[in-house]
Amino acid sequence: MKTKFKYLLIALILMVSVFSCVKDNFNFDKWDKEINYEASFAAPVAWGDLSFTDALQMYDSTGLLIDNDDGYVSLQYLARVSSNKVNDIIFINDQNISGTVESPDISFVGFDSPGDTVSYIYTDYLTFSMFNAEAEIDSLIFKTGIMDIATNSTFFHSARLYVKFPSVTKNGVPFSTSFTYTPGGGNVVSLNNDFTGYNVDMTQTPANFNEIPVEIRLTLFWSGEVPNSGTVSFDVNMKTMQYKIMHGYFGENTLFFESDTIDISLFKSEEWDIESYLFMDPKFKIYYWNSYGVPSQFYFDHLVAHSDLQGDMNILDDANNLPIGPANPYDVNYAIVVGQRMLDSLKINRTNSNIDDVVNARPKWIQFKARATTNPAGLDHHNFVIDDSQIEVEVIMELPMWGYLYNWHSRDTAKVDLTDLQSDYNPLKRLMVRIDIQNGFPIEAFGQVYFTDENYVVLDSLFYTYEERLLSAAQVDADGRVLDFSRKVTKIEYVDARLKKLETCKYAIYTGQVNTTNASAGTVMKIYRDYRIKFDIGFEVDLGVEGNIDSISNEF
Repeated sequence: MKTKFKYLLIALILMVSVFSCVKDNFNFDKWDKEINYEASFAAPVAWGDLSFTDALQMYDSTGLLIDNDDGYVSLQYLARVSSNKVNDIIFINDQNISGTVESPDISFVGFDSPGDTVSYIYTDYLTFSMFNAEAEIDSLIFKTGIMDIATNSTFFHSARLYVKFPSVTKNGVPFSTSFTYTPGGGNVVSLNNDFTGYNVDMTQTPANFNEIPVEIRLTLFWSGEVPNSGTVSFDVNMKTMQYKIMHGYFGENTLFFESDTIDISLFKSEEWDIESYLFMDPKFKIYYWNSYGVPSQFYFDHLVAHSDLQGDMNILDDANNLPIGPANPYDVNYAIVVGQRMLDSLKINRTNSNIDDVVNARPKWIQFKARATTNPAGLDHHNFVIDDSQIEVEVIMELPMWGYLYNWHSRDTAKVDLTDLQSDYNPLKRLMVRIDIQNGFPIEAFGQVYFTDENYVVLDSLFYTYEERLLSAAQVDADGRVLDFSRKVTKIEYVDARLKKLETCKYAIYTGQVNTTNASAGTVMKIYRDYRIKFDIGFEVDLGVEGNIDSISNEF
């Protein structure tokens, strides 16, 4: 808060610092006689040219100042949240298929001499268990995945088992592997087969989705006069699978968003208050960035503003059938081709909601929880997701700088140290600070500083009047735009008697009040980025030194 009134306090700072400047710039060692020295001088202290953007940062560094569609500026407060990671909602479960080839399945006719072979071929289907009972997957590309196959043979003949996945391909080549058994059989495994980069086509089975064919071929090699009985079993496990891209129909899924809060620091400070104000066109905006290739609907199931004046205010209660709540969700644009990130938005204003009442209640924060659902219209096999698909949402409270502000007021206390004024050889006799301000803002400002002792008893004030007008508001036209700079010159003078009052000063209590142009009459104005304020601050000092210069030097 002290930054906000730094130009009010500059006079106080000068009174403390001028004396130390005198000590640094005069060499009293060269004098050895009684003196009676008087001097006056004037000097500039500070000048500046401050934009509205710079000025606003003194009050509120959390808000974002933007140029709005109408050419003037708005203050924005925002929060950004994202939906669940896509793999938390749409994922691939571990899959398993097992099978057995038994001797009765095989015709052993003519299988009775060295060199004879007999084969049995059949196709099985690995049906994927899905993340959603409604899901119907057409195809995917594996980002990662491992397949383990364990087999066992009990045949007395040597044998070879071939396992092939004709619709799981990489560079056009299907995945396949084989297992060889010596006479009498045994266990043979193939572990950690890497499926990274494999394409999976799930439309090559009678079901046309959620399945892949598995081709099994068992060949037996005659190994002498041994029984033709036995079995070969296999167990296939697919695990740790993630997709790079997946197509099909994903069913209805609910995407949850993080709960978040928009802090509106304009109404949150403990250091100041506003008697009355008006924002002519407050807005609540929701922006969506959607990289899901899935029809989706978005809604809030919690959207509440909190105000010390009115407590919690449910924005969903008065949305005039806006597509914002669970009973009337919003159809969000979604990606049509892989790699798209579609932008969509929904805007709430004073004509279609209670946002005007919310802003007038001086909300300190707006809290929200959001959800989205996929495929609200039902079956559509044009769904797709990629491994980083996400719906991101930016929620914005926009306060266009169009309206008025009346009696923005503040009060604060700062510790000060004016012990240098208590020196027996204080040469400072008069100090006059001159503040020349050319104001291009449609804002007037009043202020006062009270100097107190350690018990907060007022010793003096910076200005003689209750509150001095420091800024004269620039005049505006009928559209609320500033016509020209206003000018106000303020002089603050401290002579020896007033300076003595401050010798026991320990605190400075400062107050301020700000109004926009003719705010008491309800005149509205607009703030543009090119508004500026120019100021020059200078001082005049009268010094008087009397006494033995050696003793004075020792005091310094």
